[in-house]
Amino acid sequence: MKEFPFDPYDFFGYLATGLLALFALQIIIGVPEILGKDLKALEIAAVTLAAYVVGQILATPAKFFLEDLLARAILKAPSMNLMRARRPWYGYVFYQYCTPLAPSARERVLAKVKQEATKTLGGEDLFVHVRFREYVCTNEKLIARINAFLNKYGFARNLSFACLAAGIAILATRPMDWNDVTVRYGVLALAAGIGLLFRFLKFYRQYTYELFNVYAGRP
Repeated sequence: MKEFPFDPYDFFGYLATGLLALFALQIIIGVPEILGKDLKALEIAAVTLAAYVVGQILATPAKFFLEDLLARAILKAPSMNLMRARRPWYGYVFYQYCTPLAPSARERVLAKVKQEATKTLGGEDLFVHVRFREYVCTNEKLIARINAFLNKYGFARNLSFACLAAGIAILATRPMDWNDVTVRYGVLALAAGIGLLFRFLKFYRQYTYELFNVYAGRP
């Protein structure tokens, strides 16, 4: 029997994001007509395929705005926050994301890098140095853990972007009337997007956190 060609996290992450986007489009512009319809098997298959394709498309702006711009450019990459001596001023809002490694772990990471590298490393250079050490790449338990975090933060990032975009689009096209159920859907989408944003940041940090702790813990 052939193996399923999609990773479950990958497939359902894109599918959930795409379905949400399709539902939001129906609320905003009336198409595609999915909600409240008795769809036949072929129509369900077509909607599933469309949702997967839309989810794939939305992954690109989701990565740009939430990962590259917000997480890496504004809040700084986990490899930088983990090696800080203390949280930056915005760390009180993004408390968990900006929490540094324990001082003893930071010292062990820096000491090992000094032994292995010919120059001082930081940020992305430090992350790449740690991530592609041979004893890291061959640690099957670690790779399984960080791959799980990779799937989870990708899922949360894409779905957060879809929720935020849907909420903003819905509220921008409706008068702000709380009695309008569509407005409440928009507010709910924004709230879900913010919640998922913090989940994305948690798992995004945890990926590097696991790597650095294993690296620091080796004799």
